[in-house]
Amino acid sequence: MLLFIFIAFLILAVLPPIVMMLFPAADIIIRVILVLLIFSTVRGYLGGGILSLIISGVLIYFLVIKWAYFTASMYVFFYFIMTFAITSVVIWGIGMNIGKRG
Repeated sequence: MLLFIFIAFLILAVLPPIVMMLFPAADIIIRVILVLLIFSTVRGYLGGGILSLIISGVLIYFLVIKWAYFTASMYVFFYFIMTFAITSVVIWGIGMNIGKRG
């Protein structure tokens, strides 16, 4: 069972770079999503000043231009993990209330 989970996570981590290499439109879309995600996160933490633009620019250069495939992989991987965790909590919460009816 653990091997199956490891293989599934490995496929999930390798899939975004393959899609980005095969489909140029997907490459552009994923890079735009990463740019917006980085900019909105930095702006949320630091506000709308010049420091926010400088840090966003540096992060965008390294994470989107230089290491785009790795960053896309990690983004999809963590997005999947977070979605799975939130869904598990919701299912657990619904399951706890099933026995209390009646």
